[in-house]
This record gives sequence, C-alpha cells and structure tokens, in this order.
Amino acid sequence: MFPDTPIPTDELIKMQTTLDMSPNQTERLAFFMRTWKGRKVLEPGVMEKLRERDRELDEYYSTATLNMDSAFKDETGKVTRSVVYCNDLVGLVGHVMESRGVIGDHMIKIGIDCGGSFLKFCLNVVSCEGEGAGSLPSKRAKYQDGAFAKNFVDSGVKKLIIIAIVEHVKETYDNFTSVLELVELDKVDFVAAFDLKLANAFLGLGTHSSTCPCPWCELPKSEFGNHDRIINLRTLGAIRRNALEYQAAAVAHKGKRALSSAAFKSCEHTPLTKSLPDDVLVMDILPVMELHVMLGITNRLYNQVDQFESSRGTSIAKEWSDQLSLRRPHMHGGEFNGQQCVKLLENTSCLEQLMTENNLGEEGHRVIFALQSFNDVRKKCFGKVLHADYKESISAFEQSYINIGIPITSKCHAVFDHVGQFLETQKELYDQNQSRLPATERQSFNRGLGFWSEQASESVHSDFSQLWESGGYKRDMRHPEYDKKKLLKCVVTNCSRHT
Repeated sequence: MFPDTPIPTDELIKMQTTLDMSPNQTERLAFFMRTWKGRKVLEPGVMEKLRERDRELDEYYSTATLNMDSAFKDETGKVTRSVVYCNDLVGLVGHVMESRGVIGDHMIKIGIDCGGSFLKFCLNVVSCEGEGAGSLPSKRAKYQDGAFAKNFVDSGVKKLIIIAIVEHVKETYDNFTSVLELVELDKVDFVAAFDLKLANAFLGLGTHSSTCPCPWCELPKSEFGNHDRIINLRTLGAIRRNALEYQAAAVAHKGKRALSSAAFKSCEHTPLTKSLPDDVLVMDILPVMELHVMLGITNRLYNQVDQFESSRGTSIAKEWSDQLSLRRPHMHGGEFNGQQCVKLLENTSCLEQLMTENNLGEEGHRVIFALQSFNDVRKKCFGKVLHADYKESISAFEQSYINIGIPITSKCHAVFDHVGQFLETQKELYDQNQSRLPATERQSFNRGLGFWSEQASESVHSDFSQLWESGGYKRDMRHPEYDKKKLLKCVVTNCSRHT
C-alpha cells in the first residue's frame, strides 16, 4: 500500500492496536523497520505521535474508591475497591464522534462484561447512516482496505471504549449502582448490549430461576408454552412500582426466608436507568441479545441429543461433535462457544446419519429438525441483514421445539415472542425517520439483530487483558502503583487507541 511513501502513523496505530503492543514494543518494531527499509520507511516523528495518541483521552478518566461486594469468598460485607471511570461521558462520546467523523444518526451501545477478574462497563458509538438497507457484507477482505480492516468497524471490540472498570467484584445490583452513579450513564441515550443475566440485574429483576424471569414481559415462565399466552410488555414505570411495593412488603415480612418477588412480577429493585420516563418499554432500550440466545439454545439442543446413546454405548452427541473436531470447553459452564455453535448448526447432516444408523427414529429426528429450524432463524434474523420471511422461520422453530417436549427456556421464549416484536418496533421507528426524507432517498428496513449485537462487549475481556498483561501494566490490587499509575494508564491507552 505504501511502496514509495512513508507508512502513516494511523497505520502503525492500527497495527499497535491489533497486536495490543506496549509503547516499548512498538518502538522496538519501528527500529527494526527502519533498519530493514531505511529511516524514511515511517512518517517523521511517529513515536512521539504514538505517545500522544495513547494519552488522547487522559482528561476523560479518573479514579475513585468505592465500597463494593467482593468476588472473593473470604471477603464478606462491603470492601474497598479502586475504580477507573469516565468523568465526562457526554464529552467522551462527543470526542469519539468527532474523531470518527460521525455527524448524523448514531447509536450508543452500552455493554457490561465480567470476564476474567474485571467488571467492565463499555460503550460503542455506531453510525446508523446507510445501515437500513445495507447489502450483505463482503466475505473476503481486500488488501486495499488495509490489514485487519474488519477489526476496526464501529461496532467491533477494537472500537469499544471502556467507561468504567473495577477488579474482583461481583455482578450485583449494588455494585452496578455504585459504578453507574460515578459514570452518570443517564446523561446519554443508549441501548443495552449485554446478556440476560446482566439485563435482569440492570433492570432490578430477579434471576432467571424466578417466577417472571423475562426482561421484556411479565409472563410467568410456567406460561411460556401456553398457546393462548397473553404478552404484557414491561415498562420501566411498572418495574419501578412493583419493585417499591416489593421492598415495602419485604420490610414488613416476618418469615425466616426472604420474601418471594413472584407476586410483584419478580421486580426487586428499581431499574438502573433513572431518567427515562415510566412509559418507556424495556423493549425500546434492550434488544434481544442474539449471541447469548444462540449459545443458550444451541447448547440446550445439544444436551438433548446427548440423551441418545449409540449401539456402541457412547453418546450420539459426542460422536457428532467429535466428527466435527469440536470439544466442549471446561470453562464457561462447559458450553460450546459462538463459532462452535455455528459449526454444529451448519452440520446436522452427519447427526442425521448417526441417528439413522442407530435406529433412533422420530424422537431423534425431532431434535434434528429443531436444530435445523433454529439455524434457519439464525441466518434470517440474527445477522446484520434481516430476511423478509424471518417470522415464518421463527414459527417453524417454535413448533419444532415444542414437539420435542422439553421445557421452554427464557431464551427460547425470547425467540418465540420477542424477536419479532423488537424488530417490528425498530422497523416502525426507522420508517418514521425515512418518511422525512425525499422519496428517492428512502431505504427499506432490513436490520437484523446483529446490528445491536452484544458481541463486542463479550470480547473486551481478552482485548483488555492482553494489553494489561503484555503491556507491562499489570499489578496486584495492593501495589502502590495499581490504580493511578497502572490501571488508569492502561485504560486510557486502550481507549485512546480505540477512538
């Protein structure tokens, strides 16, 4: 790309960001490049520009000490933790938008991740211009686009900005409250991009073992399979009212066990977004999380396949995954990850052959049909491009899953009842905005759930950890340089490279 001109600083920044290189590592690489190709191979003053870039967001971050719930079992009650947080969220978002040239319609996605030892609160600023009728993404990268060009899309992890981070704490409502009060999240309009567990914590709802576990509606889980079920969507106001009533009842409760929140639609705390009006639907701020739904349903159906035994006395499921060279990891609850789930869904033909060879008949083929039906749903509405017949695919999957005769999980309920609702709501909003444009400039809505995906927030753990550990920043929490000299600098460097 640069045969006769110096390599620009921006390209070196991309390399540095992709490889999570420390300033010292980058300087050594630059020395090698100049040795190989001469001093003019790089733009003049490149190292000073890189150092300036790594401090670009200095003014937006501070440290604080909070009393929080510890992740360590031997620490009870509240413990002190150092938090690095964004002290000017509106200013940071404005800086990022200006840096990226985002001037029109945009979306701020807020993610929460507790991978590794850190609890992280993150944001992506995603331009919505031209995203309504986007064509299918190119399958093959081109050299003229630059190295790892797909790594630097606005919605990706290399463009994700950490807005708060704290180590060795639990994912609890109290901890979330403490951190988000520092960040002042309500000063920006956002959509949530996190998993079901965190969604319920953020909204103040009970866990997914509670009576009404769905974040989007008040339907009890015992009614998920009722053909005549009536869906009452949750509003922030309804959660607030039910939570306050529950808390009052809990104070008056005399029993030995904690009061159940079942009578209060499983609402236990007020939602952590305080400024939005009561009539706002949860559906409007919480997209259906396509990654976690896919993981949950695929692994659940794999577990069902695991009930079948071959004539050799081994699990049909294990023979199937072995044929695909897939091994269930011991971490993450022993579940297949995203790429592994896609491989399973795309290769049900060998499972079908195994079922036939072992004479497992209709019962086994019901599970296969559910896997195939779900894969059709994944292809038609879980990506960034929405297919017109996605509702028919959802209906087919619902029937195929019910035919197996196993309990309907929260994630299945989300697909059956809320994917279509969410996408229809977004279509209405999009069409309203398009109606203001000249007829010749209007586009049809075809955004799939991938447009709102939580995948970047799920990847931030490995992205940040690599810089934290290999960049020379990592220190024990008790080290005198831990917070202001190391954690703060690491966060600023990481986020400055992502602008």
